[in-house]
Amino acid sequence: MGFFSSLGSAISGFVSDVVDTVASVVPAVINKVKEVAVKTISWLADEAETFVGDVQKIWQAVKPHISKARVALTTLANLAPWPVVKLMAQGLERALAFLENIESHPLMGQLKKAIDWVIKHAKDIKEKVLNDIEIKEAEARAEAFQTAMQEVPAAEQPAVRVAALINSYMLVRAKILKAVNAGEVEDFNHYLRVRAAQKLLAFYEKSMTSIETLADVNNDMIALMDISACLISSAPSLTIEQARTLDQLTTQHFGKSVIPFVFEEMILAWNVDLEKLEANWKELNQTLARDKILAKRLTLAKRLETLTPEEQVVLNDLLKSVDTDAVKLQTLENSVREKCNYVYASEGFLQLLEKGEEGLTAEGKGYMIERSNEVGKLIIDCAQNQKKWDELTQDQQALIVDFANIFEEDCRARTEAFTLVEVAA
Repeated sequence: MGFFSSLGSAISGFVSDVVDTVASVVPAVINKVKEVAVKTISWLADEAETFVGDVQKIWQAVKPHISKARVALTTLANLAPWPVVKLMAQGLERALAFLENIESHPLMGQLKKAIDWVIKHAKDIKEKVLNDIEIKEAEARAEAFQTAMQEVPAAEQPAVRVAALINSYMLVRAKILKAVNAGEVEDFNHYLRVRAAQKLLAFYEKSMTSIETLADVNNDMIALMDISACLISSAPSLTIEQARTLDQLTTQHFGKSVIPFVFEEMILAWNVDLEKLEANWKELNQTLARDKILAKRLTLAKRLETLTPEEQVVLNDLLKSVDTDAVKLQTLENSVREKCNYVYASEGFLQLLEKGEEGLTAEGKGYMIERSNEVGKLIIDCAQNQKKWDELTQDQQALIVDFANIFEEDCRARTEAFTLVEVAA
């Protein structure tokens, strides 16, 4: 089971909170549909390459858009350092004074070094990006701050907490930038975790610019950084409590529960890649049409008169390329058609979790609730058993196609909005 299947399993315990339940539908039925939707979209992420191909190719298609999000990770609007930094520095000085009064306190040297570093770099937080060595140093500082929280007086703990958060922020940001700049991702799980951490960190940055007192740094901010760090770790694992907290945070601040918050990025990446394939098909189709016309003209001319040696070479090359390109075009067309079905069907499951039965009914799509259950089970079966599109029966293919067609326009609109926002960033 992959990371997001595990997350889906954790979420399924409180999936009734994901979307609204309406009185006109039996709650048990709706909850079952939601559970299948969560399970389906989790399987789609874990088994993505079964449906839409090599993640590296898709990463190259979507990376130009994703890289623009780095702007949000390297600037903090026009405000730096954060207003809370001054208050933090004053509180940290008092915390250090306390430790200095304890003779030979083992924490003193380690904590003082950590605090000095944070105070120094909090002032240029816009520009500072940690390198590999500094990342390891930041991880050591994180441990120092965690230990220090148990030693300093309660009155000074908020300042230490803010320093720890700034250290964590710079650590997580550096790891995200490193992942984005690396040029490749391990798999779809890795891609989705990086994108989720990117969005959470952007929200964190925005929040920190408006915090003016140490007391405003609440448990949500701490949990957000802990979860972001977990998402980009080499062995990610969220507890059920963390999954619940993340669900509450995304619902409160992004208007989406955690499953659609995370998996929207999968749909966007797939559709960006799909649009690139469609553009390739269109270009190859135009080239093939042009070559066919030219080959036909030369063939007709050959019947009337002898072609020049140069013309004969051109005709021979065209006849070969036409046959080869026709096979390529058919293969590409089949790939586009197959991916369309899975990408647009995924949009349907995403909308089910975003809008719920009531929202879809208001849009005239309420009839797809029961159908989503059938389609979801079919896609899960494909993922679990590595079934290709051609292995499905005609009825099974038709079921997915009909479901996908309902959401094609919405999926394209979502992708268009995504690319516009990323470019604007």
